[in-house]
Amino acid sequence: MQTILESQNNDNNAKKTTVIIAIAAVISCSVFAFYFWSNNSDNASNIDLDDLVIATVKSGDLIQDVRAPGNLIAKNRQWLSARVSAKVTKRLLEPGAIVTPESIILQLSSPELMQQYKRVQIDHKVAQAQLEALKETQKSANQKKQADVKLLDIENQQAIADASVKRQLIGKKIIPLYQYNEAILREKKLTLELEIARFELQQLPRLQVSLLNVEQAKVEQQLLQLTLLSEQVERLNVRAQMHGVLQSIAVEEGQEVVKGTTLARVADQKNLKAELRIQESQARDIQIGQAVEIDTRRSKINGIVSRIDPAVVNGTVTIDVELPKELPSEARPDLRVNGIVEIKRLDNVLLLAKPAHWQDRKTVFLFKLTGDSQATRTKVAIGDSSTNSIQLLSGLAKGEQVIMSDTSNFQQYPTLTLN
Repeated sequence: MQTILESQNNDNNAKKTTVIIAIAAVISCSVFAFYFWSNNSDNASNIDLDDLVIATVKSGDLIQDVRAPGNLIAKNRQWLSARVSAKVTKRLLEPGAIVTPESIILQLSSPELMQQYKRVQIDHKVAQAQLEALKETQKSANQKKQADVKLLDIENQQAIADASVKRQLIGKKIIPLYQYNEAILREKKLTLELEIARFELQQLPRLQVSLLNVEQAKVEQQLLQLTLLSEQVERLNVRAQMHGVLQSIAVEEGQEVVKGTTLARVADQKNLKAELRIQESQARDIQIGQAVEIDTRRSKINGIVSRIDPAVVNGTVTIDVELPKELPSEARPDLRVNGIVEIKRLDNVLLLAKPAHWQDRKTVFLFKLTGDSQATRTKVAIGDSSTNSIQLLSGLAKGEQVIMSDTSNFQQYPTLTLN
């Protein structure tokens, strides 16, 4: 049997053995971890140079811009619409034709309108004839009234003379008294009739003018209606009404159209502007007067922002770009173009080419190439950026080269070895 002392010694030996084994295990793990880290460190710090994108720091102008698609639009354009309900009888021109204000594009027909026009023509002629007849009637009436006044004047003079003679005869008691009284009454009657006739002759022109005005108003009313219908009949020939090019025709021969129906569109091909559709997130940087470069895919045209639409439509804001009068030969209405709006320009600053994976930050760590096939992790302050370039504020000098590939997996290393 073991004594109590022997039992205690055995327990102590077991504990010592356990401690020794634990310490050995810790040392082994540490050595393995250091060996593993050293191997990984050596592997990670060696990079194949051919797999990297290298950029050189340059000095130049940084231009911040906004790019957007759009179209060339005619400043002077016009939709032609039907002024009356009618039927399209003939298309005389087709889209693409060069037109003048008098060029007839479409011919329309409207039997109802033509019937109404002819009826009003006849009514106008009747009213005109009635006016002329009234003038002749008034002329005759005036002449007759003048003649009546002259006859009454003669008769009145005869009555005055007769009364004067009979006054002498009654004094000599040659004639009876009633004959003298008759002569006096006849003189007074003819004098009164003459005064009335002269008054009527004096008032006749005023009355005749009033009657003429009534008939003249009827004629003018008929003439106005005739003029309106004549214009409607003339508009059955749909004219271009401006110099330019016929862009489109919206109707076919034989089609019935109602008043207000769109028929065709005409545009001035020489006076164009550009309309660009800017993403609403970028529109806040757009201002009137900014320089714009319009790319027609064959030519570049310089312009200026002239208008900014206040409304957002389908996530975009439309801006107008004023273009010069002299445009390249391919410029025409509705031509699709791309525009670059210059938002900001920084002259003579340090620049780096902007990689595709770039995220805007104020400070970044880039690996700068040294002369011993190594790249050193360097802190760089970043300024503004454009579509293609990045402005450098500090950390790099002109002519130095840096790795622009994605090095996020190597940021824990201060130095990289380039193979």
